[in-house]
Amino acid sequence: MALIRGIHCLAHGDKGEARKIAKDIRQHQRLLVGENSWGSAGAYAWYAEELPPYVREWPQVLFAIDDQRVVLLSVPFPGGRLRRYFRIPGRIGEYVSITVLGFAHLD
Repeated sequence: MALIRGIHCLAHGDKGEARKIAKDIRQHQRLLVGENSWGSAGAYAWYAEELPPYVREWPQVLFAIDDQRVVLLSVPFPGGRLRRYFRIPGRIGEYVSITVLGFAHLD
């Protein structure tokens, strides 16, 4: 077991909505598996060191999770660089547990 750090961007950048979501995340240490999943059902997050520039100012939660609970993924970016992200498998409408480390860009 190894802990990894992930960043989940909140509410597609909508700070008002992100503040509401952050209250639930902070209180319950969880992420909702939403309907707008990129692929299979799960909560998606970037590895902390792989966050793309275009979402760096979005509201986000930094968290830790056991690497055995995630599915590793990657996506090519311009210039040929692969950025790594992961999926925490779950059912749409249910929650997956995380350990919150902090929040950014909620104000």
